[in-house]
Amino acid sequence: MRFPKWSWRQKLIITSLLCLVLPSVITLVLTGFYTKNELRNKAVDKAEQSLEVADLYESNIMKDMVNAFNSIQYDSAMITDLRVAWNKYKQDNTGTVDFFSFKQITEKLERITFFGGKTYVTILLPGGLYFSNYSTYKNDLKYMYGEPWLQELSKEPMNTTSWLGTQQNYVRADAEMAPNLVTIVRTFQLYNNGVNAYIILSKPEEQFSQIFAKYASDQVMMVLDAKGRIISHTDPEQIGQSFRAQSSSTGAFDIVKWNGLEYISVKHPLPFAGWSMQSLTPYESVTSKIGNIFSYVFVLQIIFFMLFAIVLFYFLNQWTKPIMRLARTAAKVEKGLLQERSKVKGQDEVGHLGLAFDSMLDRVGEMIHQIEWEQSRKRMAELELLQAQINPHFLFNTLNSIRLQAILGGKHDIADNIGSLSTLLRMTINRNNEFVPLHEEVGTIEHYMRLMNFRHSEGIELHTNLASDTLLESIPRFTLQPLVENAYIHGLQQKQGEISISAWKQSGFLFIQIKDSGIGLTEEKMLEIQSGSPVSGIGLKNVKERLQIIYGDLFAMEMYSTLESGLTITLRIPLTIREENRDVSSHAGR
Repeated sequence: MRFPKWSWRQKLIITSLLCLVLPSVITLVLTGFYTKNELRNKAVDKAEQSLEVADLYESNIMKDMVNAFNSIQYDSAMITDLRVAWNKYKQDNTGTVDFFSFKQITEKLERITFFGGKTYVTILLPGGLYFSNYSTYKNDLKYMYGEPWLQELSKEPMNTTSWLGTQQNYVRADAEMAPNLVTIVRTFQLYNNGVNAYIILSKPEEQFSQIFAKYASDQVMMVLDAKGRIISHTDPEQIGQSFRAQSSSTGAFDIVKWNGLEYISVKHPLPFAGWSMQSLTPYESVTSKIGNIFSYVFVLQIIFFMLFAIVLFYFLNQWTKPIMRLARTAAKVEKGLLQERSKVKGQDEVGHLGLAFDSMLDRVGEMIHQIEWEQSRKRMAELELLQAQINPHFLFNTLNSIRLQAILGGKHDIADNIGSLSTLLRMTINRNNEFVPLHEEVGTIEHYMRLMNFRHSEGIELHTNLASDTLLESIPRFTLQPLVENAYIHGLQQKQGEISISAWKQSGFLFIQIKDSGIGLTEEKMLEIQSGSPVSGIGLKNVKERLQIIYGDLFAMEMYSTLESGLTITLRIPLTIREENRDVSSHAGR
């Protein structure tokens, strides 16, 4: 079977499409996406319906509690009875409650019926007088006057209703049966502009949560206050905890992560106190419903994949043979067998690659011959350079002979000057090593100062103070000589004075300081030199630029001077890269 002359890439793409990999993947992705989306929407609809029923139930309980407040506070007969009881309580001043007043008020409280079951009503009057519709045997409620929530409520305006949320049952007789109560409090006054009294209304938390199990057995449903604390929940351990969940919105609903699990979240506000109802449907229970569909599709995908792998392996084996041949040829060339050639030919991209590879090897061979010829010419040039160094050696030998004669003639000063001159010439001509130890560079400076003092009548003293651990540190050749020459000529103006050189190490840097006792510089002259003026401080500028090229931003040169106080130059040279720069400069010098 003959295939059209397609490119290697086109053959691979067409074969992949024939094996139906791409359609299968797209089908699987779309099926999963739409199926999951549909199931999630149904789960949201179910949660909305459950919340509507629960919302109606919870709202009726809360409205009934508010109505109970009104039935007590705005019942003139009840208020009159409370006034009579409180006045007798104050007049007696015995701390006891009038039996008939207590019985009459308690009977009225007991006759009040509320929606949803049992309700605890407590009325706190000023001075410690309280009434309730439940037994207070061994249950002194005077502690309530000191509760923080009551103290906070006393600062609020009259007729303020506070929704305290869930608290432990304060009725000892029923505490075991109903451990948590949902409580609200309202302030009122027996007399206008009188002191505050309080109505406390509580319902067992189970009355709020019993609806959850009836209408949302497969959901987690709860009542939250305005701060996100759980007021009611089917799990008593969750009551009082803060509902903190990581949320990611998907448009119609939220996906939240709570207690390590993912849920589909739907929320409804309640009509009082900023409370709300939260429904959480386990995300896994929704997505697991499509497991059977995915299993079936996955089996089909495996079958298609196996067929695709067999067909693709056969064709790739045929089409990659030229590439393997190119790889083997490249491996042999890497070992040094430059005569090897791939001999891959063809009309597609691989054939063109093989021809280009063989042509490249031919070109590399030609370049190697050219480099060998150039290296041969370079060695000849080095030999000629070596021969050209005979003349400098002749000059040094002649100077040493003159120095020897001066010593024999007793003219030791002249002999020392000739020795210094010979050393300086040798250091100038010799370029084999662009970096020298610090002590050698300072020795060159001493020879230079000896010659300069010989030329001028007034001698200048040179003082060195080099830390012992800096003597062998390498610096570029002739770094200090231009700075000393600048101090000698411009600072001291070739008159009597002192030049000092100090060196020390600190924090990975070598610090070198050159100081003279000359005339110093004005601030304007300092700025002119530091700005790199072409007519000022040429020696300083050259030294700075040279060291910046070698060391980069790690190098720094600081100058300090005032009139008649001399000039101080401090060089900061990094120690960590000195070996690398030394090698680079050494090769450049060669």
